[in-house]
This record gives sequence, C-alpha cells and structure tokens, in this order.
Amino acid sequence: MLAGDVATVSGKNEPRYLDGGGRLAAPPAVELVRAFGHELAYAQVLFEGISYADIAHTVMLIEQGIAPEDDGGVLLEELVAMHDRGLEGLDLDAKWGDLYNNRDAELQSRLGDRAGWLHAGRARREALTLAWLIHLRSAVADLLKDLIGGIDRIVAVCETHRESIMPDFTYLQHAHPTSLGHYLLGFVFPLMRDAERLSDEWNLINESPAGSASTNGSRLPLDRERMCQLLGFAKLNEHNRDAMWRSDVPIHTMAVLVSLVTTASKLAEELQVWCTEEFGFVELADQHCRTSVIMPNKKNPYALTFMRGQAREMDGNLVSVIATNQTPSGQIDNRNTSYNLLPRAIATARDVVNMLADVLEGATFDLDRMRQQAASGFTFATELTDILLEKERVDSRRAHEIVGSVVAAMGTDAIDQSTLRVALEKAFEESTGRALAIDVAEVFAELAPERIVAGRRGRGSCGAAAMDSMFEQLARRCRTLEGKLNERLRQGSFPARIRDVVGQRLGRKW
Repeated sequence: MLAGDVATVSGKNEPRYLDGGGRLAAPPAVELVRAFGHELAYAQVLFEGISYADIAHTVMLIEQGIAPEDDGGVLLEELVAMHDRGLEGLDLDAKWGDLYNNRDAELQSRLGDRAGWLHAGRARREALTLAWLIHLRSAVADLLKDLIGGIDRIVAVCETHRESIMPDFTYLQHAHPTSLGHYLLGFVFPLMRDAERLSDEWNLINESPAGSASTNGSRLPLDRERMCQLLGFAKLNEHNRDAMWRSDVPIHTMAVLVSLVTTASKLAEELQVWCTEEFGFVELADQHCRTSVIMPNKKNPYALTFMRGQAREMDGNLVSVIATNQTPSGQIDNRNTSYNLLPRAIATARDVVNMLADVLEGATFDLDRMRQQAASGFTFATELTDILLEKERVDSRRAHEIVGSVVAAMGTDAIDQSTLRVALEKAFEESTGRALAIDVAEVFAELAPERIVAGRRGRGSCGAAAMDSMFEQLARRCRTLEGKLNERLRQGSFPARIRDVVGQRLGRKW
C-alpha cells in the first residue's frame, strides 16, 4: 500500500487523517511517514498512559455535558475495549502518524464520527504528555523501590566488612588505612542523595497537565481537577501553557539518572582495577563474568564493564535531552527524544542499581591481601605526622616535612621498629635541632593499621562508632523515603479509582 492510501476496514467506517479534509488537502509524504515510524518505535512506552488519558478525558466530557451521553458512552466502551486488547491489538501504521493518530484511526474505523468527540478541548500533545508522565511516574517509583532496596543491600555488605582492613587510595596511591566497609559506604551516600533527588523529581512528574486545552484554556467547561483525580496525580500544573512544555522536568530527571549511574560506574571502575592480578583484591562471582573466546585462562568481570558502558551512553542521552529542549517554548515535538530516552534511561538505571548490589553481594574479597597492603606504602604517614604535632608540639608543616624525610630515607625498605627509629630520630633532630622525646616503640604500636582505623572517632570516619552512626542514618533515610513513596502511591489510587468510576458508568466491573 502506498503511503497516501487509506484502507477501508471491511464492514466498518473509513478512517480519515486527523488533519485531512480540512486545513490539509493531501496525506503525508513518504518521507514524513518514515518520520512517523520513528515516533511509533516507543508506542509501547506510551500506550497504557495514553489509554488511561483518553478514558479519563471521555469520562470528564460526559460528566460536564460536553459530549452527548449516548455518543460518549459508546466511545468510552470502545476505549475500554481498546485498552484491554493492548498494543498488540492495535494495527500500527506509520501512514496515520504517531500513536495518538493511530488510535484515532482505529476509533474511526469502529465508531465513525462518534470518535471525533475525543478531541474536544484537548491537543494531541496533551494526551502524549499525559501518557509520558503516567509512564514516568510508574517507572520512577519502581526505580526508587529498587534503589532503596539496593542501598539496603550494599549497606549490609558494608556492615559485614566494617573491620576488614584495607588501604585507601588517592591517585591510585596508598593513602590511609581504612576498612572495606567504610570505603564502600562512600559510594552509598551519593546513591542516597540521588534517591532523595529522584523523589523530588517524582513530585514534579506527578503534576497533571490534563485539561490544559493546548496552552490558554478553553471556553468548554473542562474539569481539570476531575481529570487530575481520575489519573491519580497529586496536583495540577497551575499554568496551562507551562503544563504543556516544562523542559526542566526531563532535563533534571535525566541529570539525576546520570549522577546515579556515574556513582555506580566509579565503583565499577575501581573494582575492575581490583580484579587485576596486580591488585588481586577481589574476584567476582562466576555469574557476573564472561570468558575469553581465545584465552581460556581469562575470567573477565563483564558486569563491571556493562555498568561503565551504560553510564557513558547515558551521558550522551543527557546531552540529547538538553539539546532537543533548547527550542522556542512552543516546540513540543522536540520532546520526542525525551519520550524515548528518559524511559530507557530509567530502565537502564534500574539494571545498573540491581547489578551493582548483586556484584557486591557475590564478590569474594581477599581480606588477607588487603590487610597486608594496608600496612605497606607508608599508609601510617599521616598518623605519624599527627603524633609529632600532638606529642612533640611541632607545627603541622614541620611535622609533614619530618615524616616526608623519613619516607624518603626509608624508601622501599621493610618497615620495622628499628629502621623507623633510626630514620625518625635523625630527621627530627635535623629539622628541630633537638632530640626526639617520644618512645618510638609506643609510637610504632600506634601505627598498626587496625589501631589507626580504630582511632578514627570523628563523625563520618572509619571508626566503629562513626560507622554505626552512618548505618543508622542511612537506614532512617531509606525508611523515610520508602514511607513517603508508599503514601504517595496510596493517595494516588491509580489506576483503581479510574477503573472504579468507569466500571460504575459501564455497569460492570473493570
């Protein structure tokens, strides 16, 4: 069939193009039909939401006396039947346009002119925007549930390893001794912040543009509050024109998703380094790895590569969402990018969050090697600097220079009490002009990695009390966020309320 042809459904009405026979005298060109095909690629994302939006709009039109009771009832029956058949029951054809227009063609073929009541007081973009928001609202809620659960799971791993000693790193160089639990907890807090940011974005997604009548309202008595209630939104977008465009919502939401997967990617990047023979800190479970086709010795930590790759791809998607929203304010078709990319990004973020928790739960950490490495590379240098400041009362700069001289003098020699005493006494006397007063034997005992970690008592540190406080804080924040989300979903009562209203009108359960 050629792009401009319109099929007649056997025994039914012949559909017309939504904008044909009026302002436009010709059907869309072949090239435009191909463009419509791109929009149909994400029909699966929008179908359920646009179906509920159409049903709610029809209920409101009947209740307000805008659509005749008989015609409106027939339209409502057909919309419910279309909803129940699902997307697979709709014969999509790009010649009609996007999903909205394809639904219109199907309604025309079944109802004739009665289908035209659905367009009263509503723009195509309002229906599509509602469909998109309804999908995002559900998808973000699911992501939040997984994210809260993922944080709980990772925190449990942190608690298991609260006393597992390891060297911390900056510039991939040994820094201080720390615990594996404290190290991993450093990735949980940004995940927690992104969960809270995502909750804030969900509040904005959960605002209804229904009944905006394109941009400036309508002379028809559209009941925006009723539509908002039926579709389970928490509140209205107050300004009709703003309700139609709101480019800040996709940009901000995508940015939070990028931040979320970036945190996961950073940890995955470091774990991939840890998986090398050179580090040997961790081995991933078999189910998170792949083998080499040509090198049977290889056990490649592929789950980590997947997370890193997804984060980088999402960076590009954020730029696309930003760029396609940098248009004149009334250019809604450029949201086509967001219709597709944002739902995909949410699904990807869920995969990454769940995979990260799975990887950490299944990983085997070489705790003996990590403890051994925590005692090498002069990880005690900062501790020794602070001891000199406290007990010898030298200023921080001088103490730093003394310990730096000790490290330079000892080089890669094995660090023991005797060699440390010789180097420290010499460096201290050369710097201060007096003999070292402290007992090096006592100092040496304090430089053990376990003693250093245990001595970290300040808030947020790797000491036991500080760790317990952070575990409690994260649990409290997770439960608060979880409670808010569950309460919002309960108050929305979607789709139960709209199904109950429609069922009463149709005289049967739906």
